[in-house]
Amino acid sequence: MAKSADNHFPTDVPLAYVPYSSSKPEITSAGEPKTLDLSKELPGHKVVITSAIGAFTPPCTENHIPTYLDNVAKFKAKGVNRIIVLTVNDPFVNSAWAKALGYKDDDNYVIFATDPEAALSKELGENYVADMSKLGLGLRSNRYAAIVDDGTIHYLKSEDAGAFTDISNANTLLRSL
Repeated sequence: MAKSADNHFPTDVPLAYVPYSSSKPEITSAGEPKTLDLSKELPGHKVVITSAIGAFTPPCTENHIPTYLDNVAKFKAKGVNRIIVLTVNDPFVNSAWAKALGYKDDDNYVIFATDPEAALSKELGENYVADMSKLGLGLRSNRYAAIVDDGTIHYLKSEDAGAFTDISNANTLLRSL
């Protein structure tokens, strides 16, 4: 059954990420992966979560994720404590992608997290995963976005079949906050 507004966002799937560090600013350098525990991250916080089909994919790199990075100050002004960008890619690829997009923040307000089996997306429902095996990409998280306040979903929508529309655009979420 698909999750919807007023449901609790799943917290039982361990995610991983490589925190940005100004001591390793090069795309080809990264620190050690850390666990992102949503059961600790979501309670008491307002968190925006957006999923990209893949790091370095053209729509996600050229349009989708830059709208979040360009609007960090606006999200903070609306009381958002953290933005999580989710992909099935490994944490090192996500780290390189974040740096390629120009993300440099030692506070790691935006976390580029990985869910390699799309387990979190599967828990949200079938519209939140995309089987891209015919393209050689395997199972992916679909492009979607969520606003989670104190663990409760206030906005959760998925793009249709990987299409890029305004559903997962940062400006749509800013209007929904």
